[in-house]
Amino acid sequence: MRKVSHFTLILLTLFSLCKPLIAQDGYTDSPVMKYEDRTYRSYIKTVQLHQVGWKFSPPSIEMNAGQQLQLDFDDLQGDFKSYYYTFIHCDADWTPSDINNFDYLKGYEQDFLTNYATSFGTTQGYTHYTLVFPNNNIQLLLSGNYLLKVYLNNNPDSVILTRRFMLYRDKLIIHPRETPGIGDEMFTKQEIVFSINTTRYNIMDPFHALRIFIQQNGRWDNIISDVQPQFVQDTSLQYYSDFGNMFDGGNQFRNFDMTTLHLISDQIQRFVPGKEEEIDLKPDKPRGSLPYITLPDIDGQFYILDKDADSTPINGEYVRVHFFMPYDSAITTGNVYIFGGLSDWQCKKEFRMHYVDSLNGYAATLYLKQGFYDYQYAYLKDKSTVADVTPFEGNHSETENTYTIYAYYRPPGLYYDELIGIKTFHAPSN
Repeated sequence: MRKVSHFTLILLTLFSLCKPLIAQDGYTDSPVMKYEDRTYRSYIKTVQLHQVGWKFSPPSIEMNAGQQLQLDFDDLQGDFKSYYYTFIHCDADWTPSDINNFDYLKGYEQDFLTNYATSFGTTQGYTHYTLVFPNNNIQLLLSGNYLLKVYLNNNPDSVILTRRFMLYRDKLIIHPRETPGIGDEMFTKQEIVFSINTTRYNIMDPFHALRIFIQQNGRWDNIISDVQPQFVQDTSLQYYSDFGNMFDGGNQFRNFDMTTLHLISDQIQRFVPGKEEEIDLKPDKPRGSLPYITLPDIDGQFYILDKDADSTPINGEYVRVHFFMPYDSAITTGNVYIFGGLSDWQCKKEFRMHYVDSLNGYAATLYLKQGFYDYQYAYLKDKSTVADVTPFEGNHSETENTYTIYAYYRPPGLYYDELIGIKTFHAPSN
């Protein structure tokens, strides 16, 4: 007879109670397409989009540089489906551009996903799909923001997933640096200051035609938009501001390693015996009031790896991972989520934690493919759209984060936003 701990039994109960929520989730099984990173079917898992050959890259490539992006995802229904894909050009604010698709697409307007393989030797059966683009069938002609749309049976209304990516022209020289916040925020904030050299590309009316966005890690919810230059001198735009360009520093990400299911790594408390792969993570302590400690992380991302198999995309197991964080009482003004690249940097219902009175803490169960995962705990206040890690992780100006600056340009007569510069860098800078 299978034996489980009281802690595991409660988590399993919570998982079974949460399963109906997945079908009602705003991020899954929803007919309404959003211009964002979104999965619309609960059986689609482990969606990743990155440069070919660079798993930790942002989803962006330079025009005419021979670079490609790679999309991977699993269909847990395990059968073969007829998936199609297309691209939608978007403006800087991720609304559809006012241009026709033949202006930015060369070749087919849509195409069929032909690269797929079924899982082998796994408890959870699945079909793994891969798409590399641009390719011989579809090329992209304009720089800017794009939405990759995957749908079923050549029916554009039957959307499976959408993912944002950027195609840029390297026309500007961006020199960024990070400094601590000022005043009371010196120890908790990171301010992004930078200059833009326009020697290689003449910018007319930088205050209105040039739009600057700053992104922290892979998040879109707290992006800083439409940053204005403080000084313009010849070919130099100076973005030195004592307000507006500051982010919460956050904290180093927590992580766990389940690249092998034969050895217990540091953060894993135990393997739960049974027919399915299942693990209990060690309880996580809130860090909101603790001093900063430098810990290695991958800035909230995750990578898929099965060290015991030769072909990870189709041999990796899916595992029920149980999380628990002690907390004195339930928060009544919002909800708590497991947050990071594993949740698409969003507060999704399937990543929401539930307070367990008998354990005096928050618990959740996630169904994840074998790999290495960064994560944090985030609070989303009722009616807010910005996740806040402060209560559980704290904020520190010393925290290592990845920042990206995007420069969009629309001179008079142009009907879309060109992306003419991207700069990704790590902070702190010293």
